[in-house]
Amino acid sequence: MNAKKIILCLVMLCSITIVKAQSNVNDAPSVSDMAGEMVTKVKLAKEYFMTSNDVVAGKTFEERTANLTTKTKALFNEYRDIRTDQNKRGLFVTKDIKESINYELSIIRQTLHYMNLPTDL
Repeated sequence: MNAKKIILCLVMLCSITIVKAQSNVNDAPSVSDMAGEMVTKVKLAKEYFMTSNDVVAGKTFEERTANLTTKTKALFNEYRDIRTDQNKRGLFVTKDIKESINYELSIIRQTLHYMNLPTDL
């Protein structure tokens, strides 16, 4: 009788573990969440490079603008890398990943342009 109870407990424990593992799926963040995060990062970068007294931000307006452009391009490249990695891991599957990323980035560029923020172009 004790052996049956132990086996039953092990089966129940395994079942609970399997159910928990299935419910913890690593979902990719939505495109709109990532776009919002991108806009926020560019907005913060612009604020930093244009208003900061930090020497790293640049001394002249031209240096600050160049640093902001470099940072913005790095953010766009980071976005591309993240989306490509998600596609490789199977979290974000599309037939033409480059076309999909370019479309997403065009939407982000339009939003940034509307908000008078720099883009990677």
